[in-house]
Amino acid sequence: MAAVRTTFAMLTTLLPTYQETARRLARSRAWSRWKRPEPLSDRWRDLLLVALVAVPVVFNAVMLWPEVAHPVPGVNDNTFHYLMIRSASEAIEASAHPLDSWGHEMDLGAARFLHYQNLPALFVIALDRLTLGAVGLLDLFNFTRYILLVLMPLTVFWSMRRMQFSRVASAGGAAASTLFTSTPGFGIEFDSYIWRGFGMYTQQWAIHLSFILLALLWTLARTGRGLTPTVLVASVLVLSHLLYAEMMVVTGAVVFLVAVDRAAWRQRLGQFALAGVLVGIITAFLWLSFLQFNAYMGESPYDAAWKLDSFGAGQVLAWLVQGDLLDAGRLPLFTVLLAAGAAASLVLRTRQQALAVALCVVWLVLFFGRSVWGPLTDFIPSGSMLLFHRFIGSFHLAAVLLVGVGFEAVWRTTTLLRRSEAPWVAGAICALVLAAPLGERLNYYGENAQWMDDVTAAYESDPDARLILGTLRALPEGRVYAGLRANWGENMRMGQIPWYRVLVHEGFPVVSVPLPSINLNSDLMFHFNEQDATSYDLFDVRYVVAPTGRPMPDFLRPLSVQGAYTLYRAPSSGAVTFASSVVEQGAADKLDLFVANRAWLLSSQPAAGTFIRWDYPADRTTLGQAPVPGCSDGRVRDQVVTSQDVQAVTECATPSTVVIKNTYHPNWRVTVDGLPAEAFMVSPSYIGVDVPAGSHVVRAEYRAAGTRNVLLAVGLATALGLVVASRFLRGLR
Repeated sequence: MAAVRTTFAMLTTLLPTYQETARRLARSRAWSRWKRPEPLSDRWRDLLLVALVAVPVVFNAVMLWPEVAHPVPGVNDNTFHYLMIRSASEAIEASAHPLDSWGHEMDLGAARFLHYQNLPALFVIALDRLTLGAVGLLDLFNFTRYILLVLMPLTVFWSMRRMQFSRVASAGGAAASTLFTSTPGFGIEFDSYIWRGFGMYTQQWAIHLSFILLALLWTLARTGRGLTPTVLVASVLVLSHLLYAEMMVVTGAVVFLVAVDRAAWRQRLGQFALAGVLVGIITAFLWLSFLQFNAYMGESPYDAAWKLDSFGAGQVLAWLVQGDLLDAGRLPLFTVLLAAGAAASLVLRTRQQALAVALCVVWLVLFFGRSVWGPLTDFIPSGSMLLFHRFIGSFHLAAVLLVGVGFEAVWRTTTLLRRSEAPWVAGAICALVLAAPLGERLNYYGENAQWMDDVTAAYESDPDARLILGTLRALPEGRVYAGLRANWGENMRMGQIPWYRVLVHEGFPVVSVPLPSINLNSDLMFHFNEQDATSYDLFDVRYVVAPTGRPMPDFLRPLSVQGAYTLYRAPSSGAVTFASSVVEQGAADKLDLFVANRAWLLSSQPAAGTFIRWDYPADRTTLGQAPVPGCSDGRVRDQVVTSQDVQAVTECATPSTVVIKNTYHPNWRVTVDGLPAEAFMVSPSYIGVDVPAGSHVVRAEYRAAGTRNVLLAVGLATALGLVVASRFLRGLR
């Protein structure tokens, strides 16, 4: 908190100086000349402003076309997003719940749609249905990303104009919005989205929606109008990106404080509160499920500390002064415009400019991170999982507004010129603002295109790889291992793409490093031991793809050798097994559970068939008094595994515990001989069920939570009712 106090003390000290400077400037002759109408004709001004916005749009449309033209696997989180889209589409075809199905391809299975915002994925699936499957999910996914990238300046321009910024400021902000680049990354810069970047598809939606919602909140605060579109856009934002929705709550509070007139504050407060309640009801099926099942979401202990904590006040302020928050690696033109915008705002003091300054300060200070705000994060719903480093996105959003104000301040210098000179100087200002950023982006996007060309060539000209993939498709489905990030798996590539990502892209269930850590088993993948047959059996790995000639364990049996690659069959008892013995243990939270499961995984217990039956989450953490005998010589036959269920016939002479090698979740329903049976968690985080002696048909099926359907129906009814009521009231007026 000391850094916050220091920052505010500095601002408080400087404010009187700025105010006195503003008063003197307002009385000066130069100021009166600067305020006079610009000598540019409306035609010249509009032509230059259209060019200012159009140039980045056309530039991005041309330079980023390879994002559509090369349908190759991703090297970033877009692999995960495409996996969500394809997995959900297949689940819907199998009559599973469209908003809550099981994804079996990674992390030993996960309820991705339950634990992750899903509207952007559903949008692509809907497009696929509308086009009758003629285009393909991957092409639609890439085209959606491309359109969101190209149209970004238009969204910004509309939003700023809706907030009554001038045309000049709106055009300046729109032009800058696609050209930021920062040292910490993960903001609104396109490094966050393109193929060689971070692949944050849902954030692309969030940025567009955040600008639109900001404009709607401004209108609601100033005029009291637009409640219905505000609620609907805010609801879409919640369903698209929960973190950005949380950030917009803070932004909305700042908008309220800056924009609302004192005489109407009670009425506006009621409208804002009503909007919040309605958004909460419409989106409850997502966020309530998120809270309800939070204990079963992954929370990686291996994430870099800066992701959760951010970088601290000193580092963030240093980056700001050095230009590394907006102009990393190039001339700090946007940083200069940001400073000019702040100075102009303190002089002109319109409400829009005050909002831009306030949002910049608030989000810059919040971006300082957990070292500054640590104790207060306990009051935030996602406090322990809150990624403070992502607050740079809201800082960038505010910076777009302030850069636009700064551009207008520079543009206004044309008022000091003769009418014949003004168009040339204004054109030079536009060219100067765009030149350095476009030059840097030209090189960056050029490398992006070249790398995608290389991957496309490798993907299309590797017959050995195609033969291995074809052989895998012809074999009975099973999990595949192709190395890890920390071993030879990182070097076995098709172009720039490691094989473990190629397999995910191609739809094979894999054991590999997690993309995000979506469930409780995700980070245990880092501890897969390829030299130990027990690991293959425990994680139900059926196949291995490795470089030809690489020494591999003797228990792996070669199935196919194709040039540079060898396909092996791995030892596995299948997706269902008996526990030889069971011990009981409790875990209070995710970290306790992970630490205990990691210790179990690295011990001799898995080889002995000893599993832990977890009481989780629980207050007690002590072991049971003695292991409960299981079945060491039982038989499992007739295993059938699909994306949404697992079935097998088990035979044992004694009562025992059956382990189903899929990640445990409360939504799994288990039956024994068609009768409901209690499912529980066994180590690592698998599904366990007790069965009597004898032969039994055991089936586990993933089913959507019943409350989700109810909440979804209530949300849809609320949204529809709001639209109907809004039209009715408009008709009465």
